[in-house]
Amino acid sequence: MKPTLILFLLGALLCPLTLKAQQPPGMDKIRKREIAEVRFEGDSNISDIELASIIATHPSDVAGRLINSIVSSFGTPRQFIDEATLDEDTIRIFVYYRNRGFFDAKVRYELHESKKSVLAWQKINDQNKFLPPSKWEAYPLIEDTVIFHIQEGKSYTVAGFTFEGFERLPMDLQSAVTKNIGIKPKSKFSKEALDQEIVRIRETLGESGYPFLSLPYGYTVVERDTGLKTVTISLKFKPGPRIKIGETKIIYDTTYSKSGQVREAVVLRQLSLETGNWYKNSDRVASERDVQRLLTFQSVSIELDTSAFTGLSDSAKNGMTLPVIVFLRMRPTWEFTPGPFAGSSALGEFIFGVGASYSNRNLFDGAENLNLQGSYQFFPLSQKRASLSGQLIFPYFLFKNVPLILTPNLSYSSETGKYLEEIASGSAGSNFEISNDPAQRINLSPKLSLQYVVRDYIDPKLKPIGEAAFTLPNQFNMIISNDLVFDWRNDIQNPSHGSTVLHTIEWALPYISSTSLPSAAYLKNILQFKTFVNLTSTQERSVLAYRIMGGLVMLTHPNDITRDILFENKFYGGGTSSMRGWAARSLLVSNNTNPGWPSFGGYKIFETNLEWRYTPFHYPVAITGMQQILSPVRFALFCDVGNVYDKDVPISPKNFAITLGTGFRYVTLLGAIRLDFGFKFYDPYPDPYQPGTDGAKKNRDIVLAIPPNATTGAWIFNRKSATKLGDIMNIELALGQAF
Repeated sequence: MKPTLILFLLGALLCPLTLKAQQPPGMDKIRKREIAEVRFEGDSNISDIELASIIATHPSDVAGRLINSIVSSFGTPRQFIDEATLDEDTIRIFVYYRNRGFFDAKVRYELHESKKSVLAWQKINDQNKFLPPSKWEAYPLIEDTVIFHIQEGKSYTVAGFTFEGFERLPMDLQSAVTKNIGIKPKSKFSKEALDQEIVRIRETLGESGYPFLSLPYGYTVVERDTGLKTVTISLKFKPGPRIKIGETKIIYDTTYSKSGQVREAVVLRQLSLETGNWYKNSDRVASERDVQRLLTFQSVSIELDTSAFTGLSDSAKNGMTLPVIVFLRMRPTWEFTPGPFAGSSALGEFIFGVGASYSNRNLFDGAENLNLQGSYQFFPLSQKRASLSGQLIFPYFLFKNVPLILTPNLSYSSETGKYLEEIASGSAGSNFEISNDPAQRINLSPKLSLQYVVRDYIDPKLKPIGEAAFTLPNQFNMIISNDLVFDWRNDIQNPSHGSTVLHTIEWALPYISSTSLPSAAYLKNILQFKTFVNLTSTQERSVLAYRIMGGLVMLTHPNDITRDILFENKFYGGGTSSMRGWAARSLLVSNNTNPGWPSFGGYKIFETNLEWRYTPFHYPVAITGMQQILSPVRFALFCDVGNVYDKDVPISPKNFAITLGTGFRYVTLLGAIRLDFGFKFYDPYPDPYQPGTDGAKKNRDIVLAIPPNATTGAWIFNRKSATKLGDIMNIELALGQAF
C-alpha cells in the first residue's frame, strides 16, 4: 500500500477525534438547557394539570426564581434539562396510566430547542473560540420545550375478582370479607379502587383480632385479555395469627426525661384496649387519640409486643395473648411567652398593648393543664383595658374524656365618655364529645360562671355624650351556659362541604336577688345553621356557603336596669362577621334615637348570609413558586341580610339592612386573611348621624338607631343623601372566614 494512501486513511480516522477535541472544554457546563415549557400530547383521559403534578420536570418561572433568590428554602430555582429525570418521569406517567387501567399506554418524550436561543448561544460560542477563557463572554441559556407524547389506548375492565388465603378464617369472617366488595364486574380497572378494597379487608380483619394481615405477593393480574381489554384480579393474603390483648407496659422516650412523667394510672385510664379481648385496631387508634387529648405528649405510639413470637410456628402463634406497649414522648412541661399585641377594635380603632402567657401541661403529674394570661392595652388612649385570666383543666371528671375546666378571670375595661366595667369572674365547665365519628362531631360544653361586676355608664337616655357618667349598683351574677354543636364539615377553618348546627344558651339565674347585690336575670338563646356546598364535582374550586342565625335575650325584670344583661353580652350589628356594609356596633332598630345608642347593643338579632367562594388558581399540587403564591388566593361574592333590635321592638323584615359585596382572601395556617368590601345595597336608615351645629355630619361615635317605623329606606341605586364613601360602603379586614 502506498504511503500517501496510508496517511490519508489515518487522517480520516483521526479527523473526528481532532474536531471533538477542538470544542471548548466542559460543553455540558457552558451549554445549559433551561426548561421553558412542558407539554403533554395525546392525553385525552387525564388532564395536563394532573399529569404535571406527578412528574419532577417543571418549567422555570419568574416568581419562583425571585423568591428563591431571596430565601433559598422557598420558591424554585432555575430548572434545567436532566435526561435521567425525564426517563423517570416517562416511567411515572406510564405507571400512572397503568394504575388507571390503560395497560396498552405508551409514553415517550422529545426535546425542542428554541431556534432563537440556539442562534444566540452559537453567536457567543463563535466569539469565544478565539478568546482565552478568562475573556469569554457569558453564554446565554438555551430554552428547551419538553413534550411528552402519550398513546393512551383503551382502558381495561374487570372480568373477575378473587381472594386467596382466607380459607382457615372463621366462617363469619370469610363472609364479611367476601361481601360488599367494592370492585364490580365490568367496572373500569383502577389501582385506587383496588387499594380501597385492601383497606376494607384490613379493617374487617383488624377489628376481629388479626393485626398482622399482610399481602406478601401483592396483587396479581392473573389474566389480561388484550382483545376484550379485560383483566382478572387475584388478591393473595396472609392473615397471620389471631391475637388477644395482654397487660400494658408504658415506655417513655428517655431523651425527654427532664420533662417528667405522667402518673401511670392517668395514661391507663385513657386506653380502650382491654386485657383478654380480641385485638381491635379501632381500639388502638382510639387509645392513641385519647392519650394525645391529655395535651402533654409530643408523640404517642401503641404497639403489640411480639417478642413472644420468637421461635414459634405460625400455627402456634394463633390465639396468643400479647402485651401492649405504649411509647410516649413528653412535651416541654412549661412555657412562658411575653410579647406585644396589635390589631383593630370592633369600631376600627388601632389597638396596641403588651401581654404574657404561662402554661404548664403537667402541673400535678396527672396531665393537668394550667394556662395563665395577662394583658394591658395602651392604645387607643380613649380606651383602657387590662385582664388577668387563667384556665386549669383536669382531664378526668367523672367520666373518661370529660374534663373539668376551671377559669378565673379579672378584667378592667373603660372607654372615655361611655362606660367603665370591672369584672371578676370564675367558671367551672367541661367540653366533651358525644360522638367520636370524624364525619359527624357532636360536642357539648356546659359551664357555670360566677361574676362580680363594677359598672359605671353614661345613659344616653338622660345625658348627652361627653357628660359625667352615673354609677349603677354592682352586680353579682351566676350564669349557666352551654354550647351544643353538631358538625359535619370537612374542615373547620375553610370548609368546602358539610353543615354545622350550633345552639348556645346562657341563663343568668335570678335567685341571688336576696343578697345585698342585684344580679343579672335573663335567658339568652342563639341558634345558627351553616352549610357549605362544593359546586364542582371533584375539585374544591367553587364553594357556596350559607348561614342563618337568630338570637333572643329575655329579661326576667325588663324594667329594672340594675338586673340588666351586661352590655358586652348583648347583640351587635355590623362588622367583620355580621352586616359587612356597616361598621361594627352601628346597626340597631330602637325607639331610642339618642346619639350613640347602637353602640350599647340590642336584645334580638336576625341575620342570614350567602357567600360564594372561588379559587381562581387551583393546582392538585402547588409546585412552582408562582403556584405556591397563587394557590392560597380566594375571591368571594356575598350578601348579608338582617339587623339587631332593642328589647321593645319586634323583628320585622322592613328594617332589614342588605349588604352586597366582594372580598379577597389569602389562606394561611392561622386562617384566611380576609379583606371585604361591603356595599349598602339597601339602607333602612340612610341618614343615621346626628347633625352638628353647623349641619355637618359627625363621626360614627354618634350614630343614631333606626326608628322602627322609618320610611326613609333607600336602595343604593337611588340613594341621594350620600356625601362620603362611608355612606354607601364599608371595608373590613379580618383573620378567618366570616362564618
